[in-house]
Amino acid sequence: MIIRTYEHEYPVSSVSETNAAYDMYICRNEADGGFCRIMCVKDRSLFPDIVSRLTSELHSDAFTDHIEYFNYDDMLCIVMRYTQGVTLVDKLEMEKPTFSERLEIGRRILERAVLQDIPEYFLDKCLSPDCIIIAPDLSVEFNYPIGDIIENKRCDASDRTDKLLRLLFARELERKVPDELTAFFRKLPELLEYSMIELYSEYYMMMGRINAADAELEQPKSIWFRIWAWIRSLGRVAKRIAILALMVLSVVYLIYTIVNSGSSRINKPNFDSIGTVTIDKSR
Repeated sequence: MIIRTYEHEYPVSSVSETNAAYDMYICRNEADGGFCRIMCVKDRSLFPDIVSRLTSELHSDAFTDHIEYFNYDDMLCIVMRYTQGVTLVDKLEMEKPTFSERLEIGRRILERAVLQDIPEYFLDKCLSPDCIIIAPDLSVEFNYPIGDIIENKRCDASDRTDKLLRLLFARELERKVPDELTAFFRKLPELLEYSMIELYSEYYMMMGRINAADAELEQPKSIWFRIWAWIRSLGRVAKRIAILALMVLSVVYLIYTIVNSGSSRINKPNFDSIGTVTIDKSR
């Protein structure tokens, strides 16, 4: 099966959901490569309201995860980018990423939301942990389960964002460390009332403070610490020199032994005669 527009073709790879209101397909995106998810709404009476809401939501050309919508075979088709891979919830459960890796994942999630200028309805959908795809290099992609777009329901992505960040740092929040992270979460309810850009900016600064604190911990705390580190480094150097000297002495001794062995054979005693008596070796 192929879903067609005047400009594009979307070969169907699989059917992900079907009911009386709509069918959901995973399709290949022939134009850009990769995959897309197409929701085909079958109830024509829903078309005007859905199109009106899409028009009001899709206010930015930066939101490229939405590809297009069109009529096909008496259905309204909404095309969203779709990525296969490891979801955030699976990565957290199976791979147990480090704190620094989770900090970077959180930054990239917020950064992508800002750069895409994702509308409220779609932001509420994609910030679910099972809709965020994490690549091995920690790059982030979003999937959008938009089956409830047929309902006239108000969406607020603030609660979803709060739950997502708390899931990322559940271990640290339980132990209330580090201080920079706990301070950020104390301020989070206030930040969620502002734009995603404000939230990302505050998160980025929090990451910078944590990295600076980690770098400070790696530095010596006093002059005595630096002196002790210098003495230890001298000890390591002296150890290497001693090993090298031992190896050189071993080689010298080996050469001396070989040379001495040869000269001892040349100067061995002559037993051809004893006093005035000559020994006859012919017998």
